[in-house]
Amino acid sequence: MLPAEDLEDLRLIKSKYEMIEKYDFKEIIKKYFLDNSIIMLIFKNEQNVRILSKIITKDTVVIKNDTFPNLELGNYEEIEFLINKLKNTYEDTWKEKNQINTSIKLPLIVRVDHTNSYKLIQFEKILNELDMVSYHAIDKLNKKHTFYKIIFNGSSSNFINIMKNKNYLFDTQNKIWILKWEI
Repeated sequence: MLPAEDLEDLRLIKSKYEMIEKYDFKEIIKKYFLDNSIIMLIFKNEQNVRILSKIITKDTVVIKNDTFPNLELGNYEEIEFLINKLKNTYEDTWKEKNQINTSIKLPLIVRVDHTNSYKLIQFEKILNELDMVSYHAIDKLNKKHTFYKIIFNGSSSNFINIMKNKNYLFDTQNKIWILKWEI
């Protein structure tokens, strides 16, 4: 299924038919502003249905190739089986890619300028919402800054990426990280 059933997209796919298994679909993915996508190609012959799936995330492409012998595409129960099998494949791939290692306990000290109490409350709210933050508390205060002790169940790069998606950047040059508020 093409988004909006765009004829331009259909023409592009038809023009790449001879090399469709190697085609990267970047023009279409870019056009719809997709960071993550699944491109599924279905090949049918008399004996088998073969499904080539390209599972694309921001930084990886995973290719899955499944063959379903004697699958009758006109049979509702077999189509439901196929859909469930593909759904499980896609979910398993996503889970594998986004696996959380809760054994990692990354202690962080973050310095936050507390001149704007609204922004401070928003920062604390985000820390409360993050599943991977197992602990956070105010460690100390001075005239200009609040220092938070945070225990994050993941890597420092994972924390930085999650917070960047929430529009927060950090200066991580020293042992105490400095919150730079918004991007």
